[in-house]
Amino acid sequence: MKKEKWSDASHRILEQATGLHRYNHWLISHFDDFFGQAILEIGSGQGALSRLLPSKAIVILSDIIPEYLEGLKRSFTDPVLNLDIEKEAPIKLMGKMDTIFSSNVFEHIKNDNQAFANCYKLLASDGQLLLFVPARPEIYGKMDEAMGHYRRYTKTELKTKALKAGFKIKHIYYANWPGYFLWWGRGMFGSSKSDNFFAKVFDSLIVPLLYLEKHLHPPFGQSLVLIVKKP
Repeated sequence: MKKEKWSDASHRILEQATGLHRYNHWLISHFDDFFGQAILEIGSGQGALSRLLPSKAIVILSDIIPEYLEGLKRSFTDPVLNLDIEKEAPIKLMGKMDTIFSSNVFEHIKNDNQAFANCYKLLASDGQLLLFVPARPEIYGKMDEAMGHYRRYTKTELKTKALKAGFKIKHIYYANWPGYFLWWGRGMFGSSKSDNFFAKVFDSLIVPLLYLEKHLHPPFGQSLVLIVKKP
C-alpha cells in the first residue's frame, strides 16, 4: 500500500470527478439537511463540491496542495486556508465552526484518529462533522493503491474512530451499491488509470438510480456516509 496522502492518480481522479455534475449533486444531497451557518470544508480540492455548499452560510475552504489552494483563491471569494487537519486545529477557529464537511479525504490521512480529534476541537457544541469516505476493505484494489489510499473503511472502524474522538453518532450508512461492484471489477481486472468514458457513463446512467438508496439504504456500498455531533 502506498504511503502517500496524494498522488498523480489522485489528481487525475479529482479532475475527472470535478466534471461529474450528477454525482457531485448526489453526494452533497446526503448532507443537505445537516449543513449549518459556519462551514469548514476539509480538502476542497478544485472546488467541485465547494460550489454546492449553502450559499447563505459562511464557508471556509481548505487544502494542503499549493496548486489547489491557488485555484481556490482565484475561483472563490470565500476564505481559503492551508490546513492539514492531521497536524493542526487552528486556534482562531477552535470551537467556532458548526459544520465540518469532508469528502473522500480521510482515507488519505495516515493518522485519521488525530484528524477526528482536531475536527472535534474546531466544532462548537452541537456542531456536526459530515464525512463521505470509501468503504469496504475487500474491494481495495489497484485504483486505491495508485491513489495513495491508506484504507477503505468498515462501518465499525469509522464509527469507532468517531466515538473515540468524543462524537455522538447521528447517522452512518453505506452508499453507492452499484459502485461497489464496479470498483471491485476495475480493481481486480482493470487498469489503475482513470477512465473518462467510464466515469461519464456512470454519471449519466447510474447516478440517477442512486437516489433510490435514500428510501432504503443498501447493506453495503462503495462509500460510507457519516454524520456525527459534538455533544
